[in-house]
Amino acid sequence: MGMYLVDVGPDSWAHDDVLRTLLDRALAERGLDPYAGQSLTVPPQDSFEEKISPPMDGFARLCDRHGAGDVLEAAMLVPVPFDGLIRLPAGNAYDDEQTVVLSAHRALDLVAPMAAEVGLPVALPRGTLALSNSIEDPVTFYVAVYRQAAEHSLRYGCPMTYM
Repeated sequence: MGMYLVDVGPDSWAHDDVLRTLLDRALAERGLDPYAGQSLTVPPQDSFEEKISPPMDGFARLCDRHGAGDVLEAAMLVPVPFDGLIRLPAGNAYDDEQTVVLSAHRALDLVAPMAAEVGLPVALPRGTLALSNSIEDPVTFYVAVYRQAAEHSLRYGCPMTYM
C-alpha cells in the first residue's frame, strides 16, 4: 500500500468544499486572491503520482542542513506564491487534524540547493511512478519528487497532495 503524492484534478478540487474554503480564507487573511483551481488539463501521460515509501532520514537531514523543513511539514502544495506555511484545520491522508500547505513556488526555491547538492539532472522522467521506477537512492529520490511535484503544480496550476 503506502502513501502517494498526487496531482489533484479539477473535479476532485471542486468537490473538496472544506479545503477549498479554508485555503481561500487563509489566502485572504494574507491579502491574497483565492486559488482559482487548476488552470490547464494534465495530459494522461504527464499525470503525477509517486509512492512515498523509501526511508526519509537522509532527506530529512538534507532538509535540515538547507533550512528546508517546510518541505517535510507540508501535506499539500498549491501554485500560489506565499511565504511560510498555511495550516488548515482539516485533516488529510497524512494528518487527521490539519492540512499544512506550502506554496509550490516556495517548495521549488527550497529544493533547488538540495538538487544542486545531490547533482539532480534538470530533465527527469515524467508520468505516473516515473521517479519511483528510475531513482534508487532515497535522498535523490525525495529531492526529485519534491522538485518534480512543485514544477508539476506550477506547470498545470494544480494542487499536489498525499493520498
